[in-house]
Amino acid sequence: LAEKNVPIDLMFQSIAGTQLANEGFGISLDLLQEGYEATLSLKRGTIGQNVMYFETGQGSALSSNAHHGVDQQTLETRAYAVARKYNPLLVNTVVGFIGPEYLFNGKQIIRAGLEDHFCGKLLGVPMGCDICYTNHADADQNDMDVLLTLFGAAGINFIMGIPGSDDVMLNYQTTSFHDALYLRQLLGLKPAPEFSAWLEQQGIFKQQNSQICWADHMPDQFSRLLMN
Repeated sequence: LAEKNVPIDLMFQSIAGTQLANEGFGISLDLLQEGYEATLSLKRGTIGQNVMYFETGQGSALSSNAHHGVDQQTLETRAYAVARKYNPLLVNTVVGFIGPEYLFNGKQIIRAGLEDHFCGKLLGVPMGCDICYTNHADADQNDMDVLLTLFGAAGINFIMGIPGSDDVMLNYQTTSFHDALYLRQLLGLKPAPEFSAWLEQQGIFKQQNSQICWADHMPDQFSRLLMN
């Protein structure tokens, strides 16, 4: 696509912490480098040239029998080292996607999420989390709310927002857009400056400290879309 000058802003790839596990994803470090350089060549960045988006998750190497006897957390951290090589914009641990065979219940998912966040911070990658669990895990949305709040207190960079908290493509439960609003109001946080300016420009809401001031009517551009 890049060779055809298709406008690519982010190159996405799931990665793991061993060569064998990455081969299971159909990739190698050489292939990641090729994708990185191809996306950079388009020179679409305006503020920076961070063009890579990686997803990770504890248990991916174990589930593909590519762990070599090493524990899940160590291999997860190795994946962050892979990500760091390519100056990513986003690194996202999809913490509960792996299912109860690897993270059995809500407590284990919460622990794994905080481990991932801590190790991502240590390695200096722009770490976020898809706070999620599969439908057959011993977990529920209360566990996700606990982890969400802990992440906010720990300085998470971003979370996922999926309509209705229901990822129908991958069949797991996650967080929705209103969860980010809850966290900002609870902890007095604000959106990223560029996003905050866009929200205000579009007439969606203004935020002063933890107080969100909603518009008194739906923005015109949204009304037009809904009426068509």
